Amino acid sequence: MKRIGIIILSIIMMTDITTAYAWGPKGHDVVAAIAEQNLTPRAKRKISKLLDGKSIIYFSSWMDNIQNSPYWEDGYYKTKTWHYANVDKGETYQTMTKNENGDVVRGLEMLTRELKENYDQLTDSMRVDYLKMIVHMVGDLHCPMHAGRLTDLGGNRTKVIWFRNETNLHSVWDSKMIDAARSWSYTEWCDHLDRADRKQRKSIMSGTYEEWFTETVAEAARIYEYVESSSEIVPVLSYQFVYDFSPLLEEQLLNAGYRLAYVLNSIF
Repeated sequence: MKRIGIIILSIIMMTDITTAYAWGPKGHDVVAAIAEQNLTPRAKRKISKLLDGKSIIYFSSWMDNIQNSPYWEDGYYKTKTWHYANVDKGETYQTMTKNENGDVVRGLEMLTRELKENYDQLTDSMRVDYLKMIVHMVGDLHCPMHAGRLTDLGGNRTKVIWFRNETNLHSVWDSKMIDAARSWSYTEWCDHLDRADRKQRKSIMSGTYEEWFTETVAEAARIYEYVESSSEIVPVLSYQFVYDFSPLLEEQLLNAGYRLAYVLNSIF
């Protein structure tokens, strides 16, 4: 049990400070809401019991929020690099030098493995925390700039003008895109996106964390290419960008939701 207890605290040591947030609270709520709609009755019961009756939506941003809580001071700050994996231009996740502190793919693999193979050895609090982390990190896995380049810290150093306001490419994909695309609540997003038939859901759910992240890397590269094609010194992104990339936003949120459901169903 002691070995399990120290895994999450000793596997990594923090060195870099890349911004970790992805999707923002609404995006993470959308992912969790879609997932909850696709949980098996058994998984839903077991998860509800672990979370004292609360839904996974309630905890979808927990991993970001703990940065302002005693959890952060007690060691969870060491999971900061588990929100992303940087992939530079011309590289792939497989060829890119891995962050020695861990990343979103390896973090998810470890958490899932522990819950599947060592569930009875984990304390109740560890089961709960691992579950909350998976809920959040599957969302992060599908956020394009969380597969962004190390050279610009996942879009944090790529300056853009967003509807007349200066910001960066990472911030655009954190929360600005979802709010600009639709004025929906997270429940409305869920209702409008979660409409795939059984065959489509099965296709989306197939694969591994690494394969899913490879898709995100490809989409991040497409976004970089779009921004870098701009003739302005600081690219201006507004209505055309929203129009061009809203389909990708919807696809990534939906894929993340279905895949989170698949992961949780396989564990519980």
